[in-house]
Amino acid sequence: MGVSQLDIIRNQAEAAARNAAAGAQSHLRRDTSLVNEASRLAGKAVREGEDAWKKRRPGSVWQQQPPPSSATQYGGTQTAEDGYVRRSPVQPVREAENYRRTLVWRGVRIVLLILAALLVLELLKKAGLLSW
Repeated sequence: MGVSQLDIIRNQAEAAARNAAAGAQSHLRRDTSLVNEASRLAGKAVREGEDAWKKRRPGSVWQQQPPPSSATQYGGTQTAEDGYVRRSPVQPVREAENYRRTLVWRGVRIVLLILAALLVLELLKKAGLLSW
């Protein structure tokens, strides 16, 4: 015997009841979660702190002296050759001992490779193997 309309309606009603029960269970689990409660309390504390920060008295000690930035606190800023101003003393620029020499030799090798490639092309052209 096939599936009647009543069976289809009953299956739909059972599925709807299962979905409603699962939804209610997930809402209950979310409302009683310790992580959710901690997140809610942390957010509330942050909002209250921001409100207190905005409601400071004008002329208070905090407004007269701005807090020192990490750059001034640890000895100033560093300016790179390209003009970039590094303000993070935690990550100073570290350069290997032979870094500049390595860069120069890399440039020399590139120039020599280009000259060698041009020489090979010229020799192939003179030998008649390459025609332009």
